[in-house]
Amino acid sequence: MKKHFTLIELLVSIAIIGILASFLLPTLSKSRKQARSTLCQSKIRQIGMATFAYSTDNNNYAAYNDSSATSYWTRRLSTQAYLPEINTLNSNANTSPYKCPEGAELDSYYTSNYSQNFRLGLRSEGGVAYEKYNMSSEHASSTVLHMDSFGTAITLWKGNLQENKVFNADPNTSVARHLQKANTSFLDGHIESMNGTRLIQIESEASTTNFWIP
Repeated sequence: MKKHFTLIELLVSIAIIGILASFLLPTLSKSRKQARSTLCQSKIRQIGMATFAYSTDNNNYAAYNDSSATSYWTRRLSTQAYLPEINTLNSNANTSPYKCPEGAELDSYYTSNYSQNFRLGLRSEGGVAYEKYNMSSEHASSTVLHMDSFGTAITLWKGNLQENKVFNADPNTSVARHLQKANTSFLDGHIESMNGTRLIQIESEASTTNFWIP
């Protein structure tokens, strides 16, 4: 004779399943976020490699960004065939090298979820000219090249590393969006997940340190 579950036994089983699920879901969520961070690292490495290739063809300078924002460094890399071209179909697709899987929506062609060190890639800002450094360095492992951006900020400087941008209320726009860390590439080619607290400390320091200047 078959034994049937009583209502109490069924409720107990459901409760046990619910408790087990509550333990598993945070782990699964963290694993999913880690996988997205790994994909982001792959993209920032791809952008770095394209930048090194561009610099080889351009007197050791990175692709620069005009202050008028009409010629992003991303546009230069793509239109000159160092990275795939962007169009209406793929400008915000996850296949775009400029789209972080945890990043904000890209609002126009060649905006990016990755920003580039202003010491390497900003010609001027608000009429103030900045000295543009080439990519040669005796401390290449310490000088930033690209980093997860605040929103779609194309250029990285101290202002991007303020606490309200590193740890923004909107996780998709925050700099430290990968488990409180930001994926960062350096002039020696290595990728590092930088702790958000460390980024805020860097914001408090001068913009003439090895972190900024090759």
